[in-house]
Amino acid sequence: MLPAARTEAAIYLLGKIADERRPADDIVRAWFQARRFVGSKDRRDIRERVYGVLRRINRLEWHLADAEKNARTRVLADLVLEGENVAELFDGSTHGPKPLDDTEQAIVERLTGKVLDDPDMPDYARGEIPEWLAQKLQPIMGDTFLKEMAAMNAPAPMDLRVALARVTRAQAQQALNKSGVKAKATPYSPLGLRIEAHSDIARTPAFKKGLVEVQDEGSQLLSLLVGAKASMQVVDYCAGAGGKTLAIADRMGLQGGHSAGRLVACDIEESRLKRMDRRLHRARLDDLVERHVLGTGDAWAEMNEGAFDRVLVDAPCTGSGTWRRHPEQKKRLTEERLIELMASQDEMLNAAAPLVKPGGRLIYATCSLLAEENEQRLDAFLKLHPDFQVVPIQTVWIETMGELPCPEMPGDYLRLTPHQHWTDGFFVGILQRIDS
Repeated sequence: MLPAARTEAAIYLLGKIADERRPADDIVRAWFQARRFVGSKDRRDIRERVYGVLRRINRLEWHLADAEKNARTRVLADLVLEGENVAELFDGSTHGPKPLDDTEQAIVERLTGKVLDDPDMPDYARGEIPEWLAQKLQPIMGDTFLKEMAAMNAPAPMDLRVALARVTRAQAQQALNKSGVKAKATPYSPLGLRIEAHSDIARTPAFKKGLVEVQDEGSQLLSLLVGAKASMQVVDYCAGAGGKTLAIADRMGLQGGHSAGRLVACDIEESRLKRMDRRLHRARLDDLVERHVLGTGDAWAEMNEGAFDRVLVDAPCTGSGTWRRHPEQKKRLTEERLIELMASQDEMLNAAAPLVKPGGRLIYATCSLLAEENEQRLDAFLKLHPDFQVVPIQTVWIETMGELPCPEMPGDYLRLTPHQHWTDGFFVGILQRIDS
């Protein structure tokens, strides 16, 4: 492909990402799969332009000022600020972008000679975040706001969870190395290995045999903090595709049916639970994990009231903690959507609480950085449920993993961030039902 054709491809893909709700990865992958003729260098250049614009989008829009902001003008601004000769790219060739109009030419003239990180740029733009979200996050992060946002805007590595019921971390690491995948131990999770993000892990024998699963280190820590044991009754209330369900099953020793415990995976959509089938089979957990589709007037919930030692509510959220993996989500999030999610989180906590037995624990988690989805939701829950109390995260960490990894774990809850811990953004709060 010629440079102009690659530019037009990037504009097209960015337009699709802006118009659709699907993850950017899915859109880009589908486009390439439909065009097998596109060479590896062209794929790399197109992908770098698409994801580069997504990671620079707020700064680019600040430079665009009052000009129309769409895929074409964002790419145009990106190229000009890099010092590219855009006239050669917007040449009107068969597979290239149409020539610049007068308005676009004015953008080129205004931005020529400028740099992306303009000294007059406000913090929200420099931090690559919409202004309304910056107003919520700056009070939480204080002086580290820009460092946190920079870490959130950097590409993420890929973390793997080792199935310790079947293999040691050292053995899994050795198996991956034999497949040409270099892995190193994660700093906090005793279950984890870290590899380069674009490693083809699915082709390795270690993955095919279920010895490792893709799971961010923060999510691994959440699975450990649940504190599941072989004799317990445990429910993963928002199981989705089952990443944490599998991790909990491993802690309970369910493989081979050697555990007296019970693990139930729940979700509001049956299709999500079905996505777990292949993972359960690979982990040798077929028929060892119960599954239940939640619904209004659920008789299952009534029958299981007070039955569980551990209830995990990994609630649907804004996903603001995963922006380094999904930078397109920043632009899609609205204040109205945040309010909807907060109401849903309250509803899930209130619905899950009766399942917890006296002395049992309710574990609430999100992959969000926002206090509105985290501390504020637990504050609201505790006001309505005086029979629950907070268990300090330091206490639970020592119970489940031993010595604290570092002295700075302030407060009763766990808050992980990319800058401080090089994990996705994660929040975990643990409540215990008072044994009256």
